[in-house]
Amino acid sequence: MFILAGNYIFRTFVLKKNKIMKKVITFFASCFLVISLMAGNVEKVFTFSQFNVVQNGQHQSVTLDHTMLAGLIGEPMLPYHQVAVMLPPGEKAIAIQITGEDLTSIPGTFDLFPQQAMRPISKGSSGEFIKKEAVYRSVANYPAVPTGHLINSYLNGYAFALSTFTPVIYNPAGKIVSYYRKVTVHITTQPDAAAELALKNLTLSPNALKRVRLFAQNPEMMSRYPVKNALKTSYQILIITPNQFQGGFQDLVNYYNARGVTSQIATTESIDAGTGGLDLQDKMRNYIINEYQTNGIEQVVLGGDVEHVRYRGLYCYVMSGSTPYEDYGIPADIYYSALDGNWNSNGDDKWGEPGEDDLLPELSVGRMSFSNAQEQANMVHKSVSYQGSPVPGEMKKPFLVSEFLDAGTMTWGSDYLELLVDDHTDNGYFTHGIPSAENNITRLYDTLISPPSNIYSWNVAQLFAAINSGNSFIHHSGHSNWDYMMRLSNYQITNQNFSQVNGIAHNYQLMYTHGCICGAFDESDCIAENCVSISNFLVGGVFNSRYGWFDQGTTEGPSAHIHREFISALYNPSPDSAMAELGSAHTMSKIKSAPWIGLPGEFEPGAQRWCHYDCNVLGDPALKIWIDNPTTGISELANTFTCTVSPNPCNDQVTVSYVLNTPSIVRMTLLNSLGQQISSNSYDNMLPGNHAVSFNMTGYTSGIYYYRIDTKDNSVIKKLIVVK
Repeated sequence: MFILAGNYIFRTFVLKKNKIMKKVITFFASCFLVISLMAGNVEKVFTFSQFNVVQNGQHQSVTLDHTMLAGLIGEPMLPYHQVAVMLPPGEKAIAIQITGEDLTSIPGTFDLFPQQAMRPISKGSSGEFIKKEAVYRSVANYPAVPTGHLINSYLNGYAFALSTFTPVIYNPAGKIVSYYRKVTVHITTQPDAAAELALKNLTLSPNALKRVRLFAQNPEMMSRYPVKNALKTSYQILIITPNQFQGGFQDLVNYYNARGVTSQIATTESIDAGTGGLDLQDKMRNYIINEYQTNGIEQVVLGGDVEHVRYRGLYCYVMSGSTPYEDYGIPADIYYSALDGNWNSNGDDKWGEPGEDDLLPELSVGRMSFSNAQEQANMVHKSVSYQGSPVPGEMKKPFLVSEFLDAGTMTWGSDYLELLVDDHTDNGYFTHGIPSAENNITRLYDTLISPPSNIYSWNVAQLFAAINSGNSFIHHSGHSNWDYMMRLSNYQITNQNFSQVNGIAHNYQLMYTHGCICGAFDESDCIAENCVSISNFLVGGVFNSRYGWFDQGTTEGPSAHIHREFISALYNPSPDSAMAELGSAHTMSKIKSAPWIGLPGEFEPGAQRWCHYDCNVLGDPALKIWIDNPTTGISELANTFTCTVSPNPCNDQVTVSYVLNTPSIVRMTLLNSLGQQISSNSYDNMLPGNHAVSFNMTGYTSGIYYYRIDTKDNSVIKKLIVVK
């Protein structure tokens, strides 16, 4: 057995001419850990029954059920299991102790594959194969420490110990692999001021409590936490925007209010003047914390590009082989959604260093990254239209777009995207996927074709044709930059090129991409911002403000990992577990990915943390994502009555044309986006034939409207978009 407790490490090693024998070696740290007399203990048992051996060139990989291969660069990759254990209220973890039982030898000899460096997707392979030969010649059992880094973090007031461990013992010189069938994780705890302070973030939100239950490996611990008193007042959505853009959110506020989801607008000017903090970013976060604790908000809309609503740049460092990657200013809106601590306890120029971070967000944040009133109107209109008046029949049409990522390791984006389809346990964690039997999935993949080494690459014309034929959600794995994505350049992001994705012919669409830097909203303007701010195309999506990362030659990688968890949250078949909103699914993907930041080689420097920071929602975080065709709401009624509204979209004059087969009274009613009547006209004794009536829309603001035409035999609703 092996035990790790405080600064003591006890291990039982197995050596004898490639056979197992008992020998106990004890390591003592130079100093002892003094544990408080008030310390507690939380235990969680994990069992392992199946192993799998995969040949990888001259090396092998050994995996166990529910484990992920990981390791230090150049050292043997071992299977690690995640730890997400809830702690008693007001306490933090101070030590982790791992006890293994029922040691089992895997038949054969193994030269385990060495961990290679994570790479930015846009950089491709490093071209170097790293293997620390001294480690592979060692007669000492590996690893010396069976756990990853121990992290304390808090989710909606609940304290968690996050870490990873491996149940495997590897003797490199003897090439023997053994594993424990049963492992007990002991977490030693003690009272802590930060954990006590985190209790202020306890909530009554059913959505937040659902996330906590789904994340905790010991959800029964929740019963030990106090129950927060009911709030005197409450609302769900906080919109932060400059004073000049307040009025532009009224249609969105009205839409949510009509559905029982209340919202409030706070201006950046009022927050700056009335809230304490180091700078506007700090004041905004303090304001969000206060509204969360006193009013129970669940989503925050950052209403404006960076010149209007500032971002906090976070620090991250990744060592990719022999190449370091360091960024002091990753645009990261998780700063506004993860509410414990202050992200910079030592007051230096590195916000979000390990130990200063908060990996578990309490609420959902999305940035509607507009620069002017027209872009704002486009984004508000698309959010209301997509949710309230979708084009029927398109909600089960995901579109998977992938590229050839790297020739050196023959890495294909399609291998990542296929893990989004149906349920998977690949790479050590379970995720729900897009049900293939219930969805019409379109794929546009780079592929390997004959003769060997020839690569088929799709082209932009094929991409435009597929997008303009109507899809629900675009999932992309490929190379990108701030002005380039899906082989499109910024100049190609036009309403004309996406003419059919206008909310009338086809629904506005969503997108999730692994691509590097395409969501760098600190640029003016990045390609993702253009996609969501023009009149047509995207209603929102998830994009990287800096590098996306992949693990060379595998189907795992930080960007793909978070994407899988996003899809799992969205397509969870349990009604009590699904996250239907764009921001909620995104928040859950960060929560579920957080323990893996404790993997060896990941805490620092690590690419999983980098992706945790730079993966952001552009769009309305409260947006309900349609994964099934709606059964209620305003829709265009299908019948034999012929009617058209043109031009659509319109600016001033609009003409309603219709055909009567029999004499009838005709009533025309103009409705707003909420279905409320604005005006009505009746026409008596209309004769059979073609008819046309013109209306002046000059006095109406930009947005969605509907014309309802009623005759004695038919009724039809036609959507009209007014753009000023």
